[in-house]
Amino acid sequence: MLHREARFLRKTQREVLSVRRVVLLPLAVLAAVLALPASGQPAASGQSVQQTSGEALGVSVPLELREQFLGASAGKTVVRFTLSFSRSDLREKAKLAPRVYAFFVAGEAKSAAGEVVDTFREPVDVDLGDTDVTRPLTASFLRSLPPGEISLNLRLEAATGKALALRAVTLTVPKMTSEFRAEDAGTVTASAILLEEANRDEAPDGAPDLLRFLPPAREVPVGLLRIECEAKAPITRVEFHLGEKLILARNRPPFTVELDLGTVPRKQTLRALGFDKLGNFVDADAWALNEKEAKLTVRVLDLPKAKGKADSEVKISVQSVAGATAKKVELWLDDRKVAEWTAPPYRATVPAADVAKATLMRASAFDLEGKEYSDFRMLRGDNRLVANVEVNLVELNVSVLDEAGRFVKGLSRGDFTVLEDGVPKELSAFEFAESLPMALGLVIDGSGSMDKSMPLVKQAATEFVTNLIGEKDKGFVIEFRERPTLLAAMTSRRTDLIRAIGETRAGGATAFHDSIVLGLYQFRPLAGKKALVVLTDGKDNHSSTDWPTLKRYARTAGVPIYFIGLDLGMFDMGLKSRLKELAQDTGGETFFIGKAAELPEIYRKIETEVRSQYFLSYLNESKKKDDEYRLVEVRMGKPGLRAKTIRGYFP
Repeated sequence: MLHREARFLRKTQREVLSVRRVVLLPLAVLAAVLALPASGQPAASGQSVQQTSGEALGVSVPLELREQFLGASAGKTVVRFTLSFSRSDLREKAKLAPRVYAFFVAGEAKSAAGEVVDTFREPVDVDLGDTDVTRPLTASFLRSLPPGEISLNLRLEAATGKALALRAVTLTVPKMTSEFRAEDAGTVTASAILLEEANRDEAPDGAPDLLRFLPPAREVPVGLLRIECEAKAPITRVEFHLGEKLILARNRPPFTVELDLGTVPRKQTLRALGFDKLGNFVDADAWALNEKEAKLTVRVLDLPKAKGKADSEVKISVQSVAGATAKKVELWLDDRKVAEWTAPPYRATVPAADVAKATLMRASAFDLEGKEYSDFRMLRGDNRLVANVEVNLVELNVSVLDEAGRFVKGLSRGDFTVLEDGVPKELSAFEFAESLPMALGLVIDGSGSMDKSMPLVKQAATEFVTNLIGEKDKGFVIEFRERPTLLAAMTSRRTDLIRAIGETRAGGATAFHDSIVLGLYQFRPLAGKKALVVLTDGKDNHSSTDWPTLKRYARTAGVPIYFIGLDLGMFDMGLKSRLKELAQDTGGETFFIGKAAELPEIYRKIETEVRSQYFLSYLNESKKKDDEYRLVEVRMGKPGLRAKTIRGYFP
């Protein structure tokens, strides 16, 4: 916690901060607007975020607008806007009751040229429950804006869309050099998570090497060799490949690997690929084994392509074997030189059209005496392209059912065939779920309509966690009302999870989409067996995340989602359809029940499935772009069996 706070304080020291004062229109308009029901529907019983019928007074409220620039996201700057105004004006002059009121801040941002660069409608809640009326009210939200002069029009809205207009403000948005991370927002929200997700950690041209092998203390031609990689931020995960085979992945330093070189010296290449905590490729390096007769060794590394780009990313790894120095490095396609360097990093973007025409790619390094050391890559085959592949493990949680719908145990690796986009894949790992540690997320709807069901909800969830979380397992608990709250972070302490379940309470709106994003975000540093269980009784009415964004994020996260719909009526068919779609996409399941008393049986079904699953993984070698969906199918060799897993994924 101290480390995180220190990092946040260092970040805020370089934030650009400005304050602008604007004036609200008379509160008579506000009280009239808030007196209307949201979307024509009455508030749920017990809901703490309510509309107001307070006495309307013709007063105006001075409003302060503060902007904090937190970091860069996908070429834009993340801005935290904070609205601040008088509590006493609303409590005393407008005669509003001491409770939480739901508002929306709608806005439109334009560039200096008049181009609309952003439109939004963000939910914010105003708490008038504090007895100290002298304390100002604040409401915050995040947006990403392009650097430059921005004209911003803001208005405060009720859920009906009727607005209280605010004057326009103008601000200068700086270009940030530091990358935005969700924790930079102070509180990790769905908006912060998605802004981080959009921020790919690509190493720009001319950036220093972020990953490099360190010369081993003693290099041996045979037997055991220990070698280490030095990784710089934002790299948090390193994969080691010997030849074309993935042999080890490490999620924290030291990034070391031990190799058994056998009893006969062989020339081999050890490659390291570095990824950030979101799984985005950052940098790579290579180490040549058993080439002591050369003063320099050269390796051509085909890097994963940048998002949305067809051109090839190439890096040349140059290793000094006997203290030699590379005076220059060249990259050639057939007889045409396409790049030259006199200092690292040796990295280039080669147009796809040029690669398609070439037959041979050659990288050459020259020492101080002018001697040349080279590596070649044949560009052969129908596509005539560099093998520019995404080298990642795809992990699958697979349930197998017989014709009667019973889960089947005791199967072996040979009973499974995995296909991606119709192409069979060789399994890198195969395990039965009972032998693997589990990461479980529990998301509980705490909106006002859950009030009567909450005692049974707590009891059933406590029993579920008690039965499923063992000594090797981890879990977390999220409650959501008008916003999701992480009541217990990922922990192996079952008592902490049970305590968090006991702290859930009913009252408020339903930020359903945001809660799922926050839940999936908790799994991001973990590999292996995972499941997210979500209990809700109504559709979203208070999230900043829309359905298409949530669906894309879930398809990227690769975590099975199990939905429990409690007392959903005939008017909730659209919600039921969406829950089924998202569960099927992720390899999960949906359950619809009429009363909370049925929860224990549903939790037992989920527990049975989770304990009966198989964990499979394979090496992803797809040449598709990052924004292209990859279809996944698992076929069973034995008749009468069917497999259930994800329908596909985005990388």
